[in-house]
Amino acid sequence: MVKGTGKYYSPVYKAKKYSCANKKSSGIKRIVCACIAVAFAASGIIAWQSVRADANTFATSASAQSYPTDVDSYPRIVNESKPVDKSYEPQNLVSLNTVPNGQSVYLRSDAAESFINMLDAMAKDGLAVLPVKGYTSYDAQQAALSESIDKFIAEGCSSDEATQKTSLLLSTPGTDESQLGTSIDVSTDVNSVEKFSATEQYKWICNNAYKFGFIIRYTADKQEITGVEARPWHLRFVGESAAEYMKENGMCLEEYVKCVMKYCPGATQEY
Repeated sequence: MVKGTGKYYSPVYKAKKYSCANKKSSGIKRIVCACIAVAFAASGIIAWQSVRADANTFATSASAQSYPTDVDSYPRIVNESKPVDKSYEPQNLVSLNTVPNGQSVYLRSDAAESFINMLDAMAKDGLAVLPVKGYTSYDAQQAALSESIDKFIAEGCSSDEATQKTSLLLSTPGTDESQLGTSIDVSTDVNSVEKFSATEQYKWICNNAYKFGFIIRYTADKQEITGVEARPWHLRFVGESAAEYMKENGMCLEEYVKCVMKYCPGATQEY
């Protein structure tokens, strides 16, 4: 607007400088002033319409934003401040029986059914993943933690280094949501999950897992909220409705639960 206004100031300056002896100068001045007035008025109208359009867009966007209003239950959050009781074991555990090394991976039946449906959909796109870890009891968590630390020490790490490296892969027993039977670690290599984020399978999961009720539980951009470093291989079953809502709104589980508790005060926590 400033640049455009300058074009009108230039003729005014020239008129004053070169037309002072002209009898028609006053008429020219009136014409030029009128032009300036019209220009400013037009600019003002355009600016007002722009602001109004922005305001309308904001209002439309705000009114279009949806909040969960009919949620009956929400997934349980497990962390250092909300541990699982040592004796807890979920009901309806079923074995996936798909791990090459002969070990069985267990999930709660509803999570297992959705996971198998997701594998079928992935297979149609020429991709596959291996279920590496599913339900893990408290005692099994403790054993896995000790085994991982011993492994890193055997590779030359100090005790502190081994513990630190293990913490990136495993949670402290009781704070590992795998005890719920609704989370699963996947990979293209049954012996390692660390390079999973570089695979096509990971990209597919990022784009499609929500359709089957799964989320990538711990991502780098939500680390400050979850308190856990990124684990792209770790999936959590939350149900299709919750997973879709989180996907559309860029939420992690903590943010979703907070939202549900605010807008659905009658909702209860699912174990």
